[in-house]
Amino acid sequence: MERYLRRVTSDTARIVAVSDIHGDAALLRRLLDRIDLRDDDLLVLVGDYINRRRRSAETLRLLMRLAGERNIVVLKGNMDRLIDWYLYRGTPDEILRHFDDYRAHRFGILFEEWARECGFAEVTAENFAEIRAALAERYADEARFVRELPFGLETEGHVFVHAGVSPSRDWKTSTEQELLKNDPFLLSGENNTGKVVVVGHTPVWNSPLSANTNNPIHDRHRQIIGIDGGIGVKSFSQLNALVITRTAEGFHYGTLFEDEYPRFRARRSYTPERQNREFKDAWPDYFLEILQPGTDFSLCRLTGSQKTGLVKNEHICKNTDGSCCFAQNSVSTFLTVEADEILALLDGDCGRYAYVKNEAGAIGWIPKDVVGDPVRC
Repeated sequence: MERYLRRVTSDTARIVAVSDIHGDAALLRRLLDRIDLRDDDLLVLVGDYINRRRRSAETLRLLMRLAGERNIVVLKGNMDRLIDWYLYRGTPDEILRHFDDYRAHRFGILFEEWARECGFAEVTAENFAEIRAALAERYADEARFVRELPFGLETEGHVFVHAGVSPSRDWKTSTEQELLKNDPFLLSGENNTGKVVVVGHTPVWNSPLSANTNNPIHDRHRQIIGIDGGIGVKSFSQLNALVITRTAEGFHYGTLFEDEYPRFRARRSYTPERQNREFKDAWPDYFLEILQPGTDFSLCRLTGSQKTGLVKNEHICKNTDGSCCFAQNSVSTFLTVEADEILALLDGDCGRYAYVKNEAGAIGWIPKDVVGDPVRC
């Protein structure tokens, strides 16, 4: 069982990295179709394949087939460790509390998908032991596959791990926790490997470098690229593929993505009269103080960073304790749009404005009357 892989990619046409699928087999299949993997490409899947979306069992079966291909590497994520915990290590009380938390958020759970495949309508405290024994027997191959997944891949120019590395020059001295659940790494971690470190785990939306997109971000100072588009975590998300190609000047980084949102054709052009100061939610800084209520947007201040900006009223949640926070992942940006441009409709229930995404991945607001006829993609 190799935990740390190395590949020579000098003759590889492209290296493509995908992370944080979180049980969305449909988006993964669509993204793989867009990637159109060739024999001389290398595909690196960077962990977190299960839970939150509701097709984890199908996603895992697809990954097991892909892992047999010569030019595909499947790495482990922190979420994937839950399989061993569900089947062998966790106490029933701990696991059932975990299920309750997931159900409260309406998250999909692999354990429940497997239980249904075995003929159990629901998982309860009374039947948990029976279901666990049945799943441990039927899905032993799946559990072994995930348990033995490698932690990382190193190439001539890159290190691919799910969450991060230690400050050491040798990334292979990192602990399992540093590799698989390194929460601060994307935002503030040290990279002393001498190579570009590609990670998922933390949605790129949480980084100020992401501005108003879920596209992969490249911190060139620290040489860290984050690719988690927020599937199953953020209100508005996408499944990203980072596409790495070699050029005479070095490596070039491109993006492909798939999402679940309907498309429409812009009815007319729109140019904002003014652009608001960039303002967005970014975990954990998403609690608000309303400074000046407005008809469509209210001037707000983030209680953590003290930044101020406009928030769409429908994207503000007023809590029972009187505090406010972002109800949706939101930005203050207004988008410039050309007539007939194809846009994704993220939120059409916001009064006189619509929350949209353009084909480059930029997210923002446009007047509702710009929204035109639906488009099949």
